[in-house]
Amino acid sequence: MKTKDVLLLLLVTLLWGLTFPLAKFGSEFIPPLLFAALRFLLGAVCLYGWWVGQRKRVWHARAKFWPYLSLGLLQTTAMGGALHLGISLVNSSLAAIVLYSYPLFFTLFAYLLLQENLGLGQAAGLLLGFLGLVLAIDPWQTCLPHKELLGTVVILSGAVSWGLASVYLKAAFREEDKLEVTTFQMLYGSLLLLPFALLEGVGRFFWTPVVVGVLLYTGVFTSAVGFALLLSIQASYPSSQTGVFLFLVPVFGAFFSHLLLKEALGWNLVLGLILTALGVVAVNRYVAPAEGMANGKSPSKPGGAL
Repeated sequence: MKTKDVLLLLLVTLLWGLTFPLAKFGSEFIPPLLFAALRFLLGAVCLYGWWVGQRKRVWHARAKFWPYLSLGLLQTTAMGGALHLGISLVNSSLAAIVLYSYPLFFTLFAYLLLQENLGLGQAAGLLLGFLGLVLAIDPWQTCLPHKELLGTVVILSGAVSWGLASVYLKAAFREEDKLEVTTFQMLYGSLLLLPFALLEGVGRFFWTPVVVGVLLYTGVFTSAVGFALLLSIQASYPSSQTGVFLFLVPVFGAFFSHLLLKEALGWNLVLGLILTALGVVAVNRYVAPAEGMANGKSPSKPGGAL
């Protein structure tokens, strides 16, 4: 890969890693589901503007509404809602590790639902990754707080939903324009979050400089700019080559959480992070390389905008 593209991929993972402590910080000021709805809606609006400029159209075909809505339900409503609800209950470093275990679930579901081959290297990667996940969660604690347990389960459900969304993306959108798919699934998914945000209660939400800043970063830089950069780079390389960089997101997430929020990094969290990352790398390493995409289309691999 060109040095410029490697540096841009590192920038994407850094942007997404920084999202976790900022999301944790923002949860003190914004109700979690409203936070998720607003940031993904803002990201979708930004991506929509890019899509219109690139494709010279203003809307997708009518027949694509239900597929995009279904993908948005899995990818944005369920995953995004679970992330923000869960991160309000647990440390952001743990949230990063648990959420980014989703490639393990993608590989498992692809084997179970799409009858894809599961080689020895991938199977070893799955076992290693799940072992790391267990270590990071540390379920054998005798006094694991109820709130932390609930938050971990919620984020884990988001990772499972993200894995299912990746399988659906691969099965149903293999030849589709990935910019269009991501834009509209994010738009529909964020709109589906709004009713839940209203039920959650928006009375304690106030527009302050802190709230605006966190929403702008997570909506514009994380959900829009980060994905736009990733999609542009994936146009020139096999997704198996670029996807492996995503394992750096929880590394940066844990680092920035420790640096900015002073979260402790226990031995189990660090070891769990290493094993989970190695498992994800192994799962991606033993997938046969695919051709790069052309005209905005790419082979579907686990991935997407955070």
